[in-house]
Amino acid sequence: MTPESLGFAAPWHNAWTKTVRGQEILFRALTDFDDFVPIEHLQRAVMGATDLDIFPASGMTVLAETGGHALGAYLGNELAGALYGFGGFHAGTPRIVSDWMGVWPRFRSAGIGAELKKLQAGIAARDGFREVVWTVDPLRAANARLNFEKLGAYADRYERNRYGADYGAGLYGGMPTDRLHMTLRLDDHEVEARMTGMIPPRAARDIRGLGQFRPGSRDSRSLIFLPSDIDRIVATDMDTAIRWRYELREQIEAAFAEGFVICGFIPAVAENGDRSAYLIERHEGPAPE
Repeated sequence: MTPESLGFAAPWHNAWTKTVRGQEILFRALTDFDDFVPIEHLQRAVMGATDLDIFPASGMTVLAETGGHALGAYLGNELAGALYGFGGFHAGTPRIVSDWMGVWPRFRSAGIGAELKKLQAGIAARDGFREVVWTVDPLRAANARLNFEKLGAYADRYERNRYGADYGAGLYGGMPTDRLHMTLRLDDHEVEARMTGMIPPRAARDIRGLGQFRPGSRDSRSLIFLPSDIDRIVATDMDTAIRWRYELREQIEAAFAEGFVICGFIPAVAENGDRSAYLIERHEGPAPE
């Protein structure tokens, strides 16, 4: 896998272009302090992060020295979105820890987040890394569709309150910041097939006949439900949002304890569209290849 195999053209060193939804987007590897400062502003705006929460521009200057990178996406001369990640090893496996990604709200219909993650994967694979890992809030359905269906990642680990309840309180309402740990295997042919659109996202027909996960059942495939729009719930009914946090935590932790992994996502499975679903599959032994 390379950026070029994922549809990115490289007009010059450390820069790529790609036409997405009718717009040409310029992507750049960011290396200078002045390039990193706008990412501080983006963290504050997108995550509701305080100065204590953000990763500063001065810290980003070391990313390239770890084998990692910061990538910016531009429409015209304006930064529309960015991500950064660190390179390293875990249990002997070379990997990128993709620590953060954000897109300005006015650009979120442009497909920029998905393309940033695809480019990151192409660069990581080209540079010899075997996987990209990151964390996501399990309550966010929009992110789930990107991670599982457009990228082909899976999740097999849950962490409670990773950043503390005060992190991004404007976005999360002061809830515990529980996270799913995502893994993207760069040597998995299905991953590249999903990124290039050869494997389409799952739809309701793909889960026909599957029921909700019940601890202790013998099913090899099941569903775990989540709200389709947690932001609306946080804004209108915080008690319900918190209840979703703890119910989803209980379900996912129980599923992982029984050898399941989350490998897919299906949006709007309820008739009124207010619930979506994770697809889980049982895997005995090591995580899926």
